Amino acid sequence: MQFKILYINDLHGRYEEFAKIASIIHKLKDINTLFVDAGDNVDLASIETIGTNGKISSEILNEFGCIARVLGDCEGFSGKEVIESICKSSNFPVVTCNIYDIKGRKLKGLEDYTIFTLGDLRILIIGVTINYNKFYNLVDLLVKDPIAEVKRVISEVNRNDYDLLLVLSHIGFNLDQELAKTIENIDIIIGGHSHTTIANNHTENGVIICQANHHAKCIGELTVTLDLKQKEIQSFKNRLIPVGNNMPYPKIKQLILRNYNIAQKRLSRPLFLIEKLLTHSFTEESELGNLLADGLKDFLNADLGIINSGVLNHSLEQPVVTKLLLHEICPSPLNPTLVELKGDDIISTLEQSLLPEYQMKDGTGRGFKGSWLGNVQVSNNVRISYDPQEEPLSKIKKITINGKLIDNHKWYKVATSNYLQRGMGYSTLGKCRNEKYKAEMLENILMMYLKKKKFIKQATIKRFLPLEA
Repeated sequence: MQFKILYINDLHGRYEEFAKIASIIHKLKDINTLFVDAGDNVDLASIETIGTNGKISSEILNEFGCIARVLGDCEGFSGKEVIESICKSSNFPVVTCNIYDIKGRKLKGLEDYTIFTLGDLRILIIGVTINYNKFYNLVDLLVKDPIAEVKRVISEVNRNDYDLLLVLSHIGFNLDQELAKTIENIDIIIGGHSHTTIANNHTENGVIICQANHHAKCIGELTVTLDLKQKEIQSFKNRLIPVGNNMPYPKIKQLILRNYNIAQKRLSRPLFLIEKLLTHSFTEESELGNLLADGLKDFLNADLGIINSGVLNHSLEQPVVTKLLLHEICPSPLNPTLVELKGDDIISTLEQSLLPEYQMKDGTGRGFKGSWLGNVQVSNNVRISYDPQEEPLSKIKKITINGKLIDNHKWYKVATSNYLQRGMGYSTLGKCRNEKYKAEMLENILMMYLKKKKFIKQATIKRFLPLEA
């Protein structure tokens, strides 16, 4: 017999593009076609995701008869409430065998596997996701070892109950290959997480491995010819279909608009008023960036706060603060992070921050949803005297922290984000040690400290002081 698997992975909330994918699915899908999602369909930067608790992704997948989806790290970092909302609103199994609550209990509605029947063919589909416990634990979730958990599930299912074993994976291409080498009897791995483009026929240890890039750039199509009596794959053909300029499927387009409007309404409820509007800039010290740096220092009880202005999109230009406004200003789902950093690395970072090539650098990196990297903003206990006319990386003449000259060799407790902690953009910040993460996100810190009049007032105080010509 011959059947086809259409698959997607790592859409990251690009729902408008999904409307184009839906048109492709509509053309290709027939009674011998399966449709699966390999994770990271949602994204915490998406208004539709946070405004519907992830329900929009389920509704779209429901429309095209998805037979299974696996949770990616984006679904996982969204927390138990969003996961359970996704499971409840899905008309098909959500399979992820290695996610538990922090006490090691299975989540409501989440399955280890499903057995899908296509005519006489029985396909065992096991879902597995990446282990990022240092972040999962922050939202009271526990992820067990992916390979060990897949082995566990296989051992618990009677081999006579299925003909074909498909792993729906969100562990990345390298681990998919390890999975194929380590575990016998896997036939197909449909993967995600690493954003890998597998445009041709790829096997590892006889296991077919597929993945379709990311951000809805394409959809994968795997055609399999199977000897059902022998339970053996005779041949297969994998291809990636570019989404490009395909016309959006009208029904999905309407569904997306409806959910967008629901999200807008829910997120537009007034939270509080502020007395002063705050400025923002990617290249100059600004009030909103100062407030976020101050908030991070206070929240994490650090020696100083450092944050890049690129995590903020624009100024705070209206007195009525809503969840929608906060999310538009600060959409990057990044965690407040306490690190230890040497004085000379702080100095190097601040020197780089004065240069346009850093300020206007593309801020690409995991978790970052802005445009430009932006300059560095510091907390109010820091003063930087610099000469704008000096040579690059030699502009700073003096830095004080709490009135004392910075010590090049001292390790300081720095409040920042997990984006900068990884050395993204400003690589010297990646030389840190002893990182500690908080479950809150930068958007939450912004909200907390916009409510504090003291922090609003001190946000206007300049920390970067140019020397007189």
